[in-house]
Amino acid sequence: MYGKSPRYLVLLVMLMLYATTVACTPSSPLTAKMPVMVMGTLSATGMPEVVEAHIVISRGKHVVEETVPVIHNEFTATLQVPVGEWEVSVLLLDAQGIALFQSKPQQTQITMGQSQLLELILRPADTTVHITIDVENYIFKHEALRARVHFDDEVYEIVRPDSLTPLETTIELSPGSYEFKIELYTESFRIGDRLGPGVWEVIHLAENEEFFISWSPVTEALKVSGSVERLLPYPENLSVTGQPEGVLITWDPVDHWEVVGYFLFAQSSVLERFELLSSTPIEEASYLHTLDVDHPPEINYVVAAVSTSGLVGYYSPCKAWKP
Repeated sequence: MYGKSPRYLVLLVMLMLYATTVACTPSSPLTAKMPVMVMGTLSATGMPEVVEAHIVISRGKHVVEETVPVIHNEFTATLQVPVGEWEVSVLLLDAQGIALFQSKPQQTQITMGQSQLLELILRPADTTVHITIDVENYIFKHEALRARVHFDDEVYEIVRPDSLTPLETTIELSPGSYEFKIELYTESFRIGDRLGPGVWEVIHLAENEEFFISWSPVTEALKVSGSVERLLPYPENLSVTGQPEGVLITWDPVDHWEVVGYFLFAQSSVLERFELLSSTPIEEASYLHTLDVDHPPEINYVVAAVSTSGLVGYYSPCKAWKP
């Protein structure tokens, strides 16, 4: 999706380090005291054309470098460095001087009168990854000022000063397969400023190449539709009539296609709120309210129409019943 599948090629280089005399801590430039013999044999099929081996031996600001030819997949070099702890790395170059393979820097101690065998595993050279985040069609394109780029457990942060500056970065990564995602943020990297959780995907980085990722936030269409609904008018001609079983309440039906029923409310005291008499809409335009033996001396009734969406309409004028 984003690039070629990687080719895995492991090169084992044997570096022979010899120390024969004593030397003090060097000053810059280095004093040639200690011989270092570097020997290597490359054995791999289908590898790119390697023409030079670049050997780097360093400690802080002190660096010894040597570039030697690779002939028939073999190379050798001799350097003069003082006794002490040094960091050794090797890069294999093609005819244009581009590093095709490289080793991770490895610490080694050169001591007086001892020989040491150091084995380095060379891997394909780092891939240059250019990342551009396209938010032009993003709903929060002006608010997205920060991004976190995840390659497995490594996190790289991008910050731009304003919405007109591109969200982009360039990083160096070893070739291989990575789990990759990007998260966008607003004015900080706090969780509350994150615009989205990000989506994990797998990408493959081939050796010795420039890799370009143009990424856009993952979005899905949201379709919004609606209709205008007005409150239903109140039922008219509410009447109450005493019955042996209780109070019969009737009213005129509301002539509207959205009416599904009615809610009837009763109030036993003006100090209390109206109480709903039925939890579901009453379909008929009448209701028999049965009373307890110890019922209040006066009850106020109101009725309201209920729409298909459950919206309760206006209350009717209050009607009082007295025994």
